[in-house]
Amino acid sequence: MKTNYLQFFLLLGIFLNGNFLIAQSTEDFESETTGATTFTDNGQNFTITNGTGETTYDIEFFSAGGWNGTGVDNKFIDNTSGTPTTGDGSSFAITTTDGTDITVKSFYLFVSNRSLTGPGTPTTITVEGKKDGGNVFTITKTTGIVDGSTFTPNNGFTFIDLASEGGTDNSNENIDELVISTTGTADYLALDAFSWDSEVLSTEDFEFGQSEVVLFPNPSSDFIEVSGLDRTMNYELFDILGKEIKKGIISNNDLINVQSLHNGIYFLKFDNGNSLKFIKE
Repeated sequence: MKTNYLQFFLLLGIFLNGNFLIAQSTEDFESETTGATTFTDNGQNFTITNGTGETTYDIEFFSAGGWNGTGVDNKFIDNTSGTPTTGDGSSFAITTTDGTDITVKSFYLFVSNRSLTGPGTPTTITVEGKKDGGNVFTITKTTGIVDGSTFTPNNGFTFIDLASEGGTDNSNENIDELVISTTGTADYLALDAFSWDSEVLSTEDFEFGQSEVVLFPNPSSDFIEVSGLDRTMNYELFDILGKEIKKGIISNNDLINVQSLHNGIYFLKFDNGNSLKFIKE
């Protein structure tokens, strides 16, 4: 009965929303280590990477210098350290450390020169979403940018909403890397209130003929059950690097033992070409 209820709610989420979303979260960096170039939010690890010509983007502490979306806070990502070339803008990237696909909803960006005494605008902010090295979307913003040196509004931070910025909704695009860059004298950037969600899975990811196929529990530490198969199928299990881990034959509601697998992301591929992703924890 318990698994029937779980299957019902998984399918209900797919039918009503057209996708399956979990784990929406906003990282305010307050619990992160100052000086770190990685952070972890809601179980997902992220890496901060310097752009061309930059020296150190990392977690910075400055009392009441950040913006968590509703009020000031103390930690954020910025490039205070180092001595990069000025007058040519700035850039950095946030990637999922293990290559997991996510969707980015919004973030706040502080834009100024490095001394925080002069304008960081006019400038062009470019936001790129990438997946497996390829470009998924590009957003450019030239208006409505708060001059960070004025600290007004939002403590000087500009709200970047991927659901509407640039006139297109990119908040449900699956990416594993977010690249942010500016031009001109906008040499100092700070990012706070990074809002993200798990990848979006459309109903096409679950369609086998006329039936809806569900894999659960997901994540799992012991067994996964596949429900909704309309016939017996051959399957192959691959890790995130594409290495085949095991293979076999599966029928509707059969269990697959995943206890011996290392924690991580895996793909269950069926002989009709369709596949399902699950997480071993």
